[in-house]
Amino acid sequence: MKYFVCTILVLLFNANLANAEEGDAIAGKSKSKFCQGCHGEDGNSINPLCPNLSGQNQNYLEKQILDFQAGRRVDSIMTGISQGLISDQDAKDIAAYFSSRKPMVGFSGNKLGQNIFREGKLGIKLPSCASCHGENGKGRSDENTTFPIIGGQTRDYIAKQLRDLRSGDRHNDPESIMGNVARKLSDAEIEALADYVSGL
Repeated sequence: MKYFVCTILVLLFNANLANAEEGDAIAGKSKSKFCQGCHGEDGNSINPLCPNLSGQNQNYLEKQILDFQAGRRVDSIMTGISQGLISDQDAKDIAAYFSSRKPMVGFSGNKLGQNIFREGKLGIKLPSCASCHGENGKGRSDENTTFPIIGGQTRDYIAKQLRDLRSGDRHNDPESIMGNVARKLSDAEIEALADYVSGL
């Protein structure tokens, strides 16, 4: 009997611990008020340089917030804002809220960008974007923190991130996976790819 009671208590403790570690979208809505000024109430930004967060992979969003907070990713606005977060739980809740919104959608397309996105460039060993970011850029796994949903993201934001990855100004991608990809792209290819991806 004593063993049974102890087992139940351990299971309840572990269940509560698991719940505490999960993101709470309802709590995240109120915690994200300061995010909404740039990223929009529902995660759809009106500023083309601020990314859409609506429907983004929850684990990816959480990682980016924590990377800004720890200085692994740097931005003149986001670094300061993320450091105002009280806890890791706040990051989880905010990520859960934006992730729960309707997935972002785009409005345009580009033939050169489409070819790079879907086929890559075999001659220079450039993989297709779809191989990591999924069909139509909508992601491959909810557990993945490396490859975000990019289909429907703002054109200017995509182009800036590719340029920053190429130059090394952004360096929080594991093993410099995206940095190595971006360094194989010309300015024209970055613009074409950003245009196509924004329309997915």
